[in-house]
Amino acid sequence: MHRLDERKAFILQAVVQDYVATAEPVGSEAVVERYRLRVSSATVRNEMAEMAEMGYLRQPHVSAGRIPSDLGYRYYVEHLMKPVPLSKLLSPQQTSLFSPTNPEVGEVERLLQATCRLLAQITHYASVATAPETDVVSIRHILLSQPAADKLLLVVVASSGQVEHRLIPVPERLSNQQMALLDRMLQERYAMRPVRELLNMEPLVVPPEMLSVEPVWKLTEQAVQDCIEALSQQEVFLEGLQHILEQPEFRQVERLYPVISLLERPQILMRLLQRVEASNRVQVIIGEENPLPEMRCCSFVASSYRIGDRVAGTVSVWGPTRMHYEVATSAVEYIANALSRVLTQISVSS
Repeated sequence: MHRLDERKAFILQAVVQDYVATAEPVGSEAVVERYRLRVSSATVRNEMAEMAEMGYLRQPHVSAGRIPSDLGYRYYVEHLMKPVPLSKLLSPQQTSLFSPTNPEVGEVERLLQATCRLLAQITHYASVATAPETDVVSIRHILLSQPAADKLLLVVVASSGQVEHRLIPVPERLSNQQMALLDRMLQERYAMRPVRELLNMEPLVVPPEMLSVEPVWKLTEQAVQDCIEALSQQEVFLEGLQHILEQPEFRQVERLYPVISLLERPQILMRLLQRVEASNRVQVIIGEENPLPEMRCCSFVASSYRIGDRVAGTVSVWGPTRMHYEVATSAVEYIANALSRVLTQISVSS
């Protein structure tokens, strides 16, 4: 990537910002007038032509102005854009999503869904987040109660704040001694152990002192494994598809359909997002840099979030290459940091 001189850099910045705002090619006269440059439009036109030869701009039609290329956007992201202050991104009410007093903070699925909704609202792009990976999740609490004579309630709470519960049918009400025995076995077998370690566990060989509750234990053991299996599935959350539909780039069905279809296939998205999890900074993937051919008319901005010092999942926004990168990168960075903070607090206090 060639380093641009000051004038070319200013012109590229003007073209990117105007094209992002209007979705219309930008002409040399418009740049001179809008930014009050002390050079002629012919000079700017010559500079634009040179930048087109260098690969930073392109001309969609012979008689049209210029628009940024993927390389032009890349140069803009790495050298020219400036972060957006938090006060311009989010209202105090929106930042309260990550307050410890917000009831959604205690339920990771609700928190991530609300996070995606917030990202879509402030960026006007589609947003995708992945739930915490099983590598960083352990069983913090496992609770068993008998709310009715014919059923037990099992509640499994993960260190990430995720909660699974199951109702277990039983033939009769258990005694306090039997409930205590079941609870002791649950704590010894499952509490504080990593979810990944608990997958596909062999059934417990019931010791003699548990023979009186063996049938109930087998039902309880299966219910626990069902909860663990559910916790091991890294869920993908998606919000804001309507913002893709609003973009002029996707007015043609043949361009829109592959993008929408891919955004609705969570496992493919998850594999792509896992590639950015190892990085400690916001990742910006622009157009042709995208490994998925269907998404090369798009850009995405993603960042990992952490629980403690371990990467847990990702948050991201997806939109056309004509993206407001300042807003997208600033929003994703803030959201990832806020999620890391609140999920680490949940993990420590659970």
